[in-house]
Amino acid sequence: MAEIVTAEELAREQEPRLITRHTFGVRVVHWWTTLTFLYLILSGFALGYPRMAWLLDVMGGGQSVRFVHPWVGVGFTVGLVFMFAMWLPSMRFHSVDRHWFRNLGEYVRTGHTDTDTDKFNGGQKAYYWFSVINGLVLLITGIPLWLPDLLPREWNLAARFSHHVFFLMAAGFLVVHVYLSTARFPGTFRSMTSGTVSRAWAAFHHPRWFRRVDAGREHEGAD
Repeated sequence: MAEIVTAEELAREQEPRLITRHTFGVRVVHWWTTLTFLYLILSGFALGYPRMAWLLDVMGGGQSVRFVHPWVGVGFTVGLVFMFAMWLPSMRFHSVDRHWFRNLGEYVRTGHTDTDTDKFNGGQKAYYWFSVINGLVLLITGIPLWLPDLLPREWNLAARFSHHVFFLMAAGFLVVHVYLSTARFPGTFRSMTSGTVSRAWAAFHHPRWFRRVDAGREHEGAD
């Protein structure tokens, strides 16, 4: 007698097989740093630009924002420390990353460099190190703004200028990061929501990582 296949089983067979890319803990830390940094960006624009002062009313008033902003900065720094520790083993540069950078133009045009990349490509590693260094600079330059009596006036002015410059750099790179993770490379964003990516996405963007995970099967899963 022929085996009867239910509609649910047929639909499940037609779904793309997925691979776990980021654990729940990694996603929590990522979204913690993302959301705290978004607050810092908005409140920073509100405090630093008169034309953006209307954000102060939306965010609870000028005095509240001035009080909360540095404390959220502390929370962001804590998240950044956890992210640094979690991802450090995968963020060291190797010879394959030099090949990726030499073919950066092709990556911008096509989203692919025919490079045998591991879990993270050279650009992702560069953004990781930029975020870590930038976050450290924002912390160091932000302390004198929080505690203005800590240093002489000249140092406070230098800290304010540096804090502003690195803040704008971080905001700009975040926009690029969000664009690449959503519109430019579909399927990437879900790795930070459900934690999974399709096998086709993994094989195309990170072939070396895909082969290792596929051989072990230890991280394979579905929503």
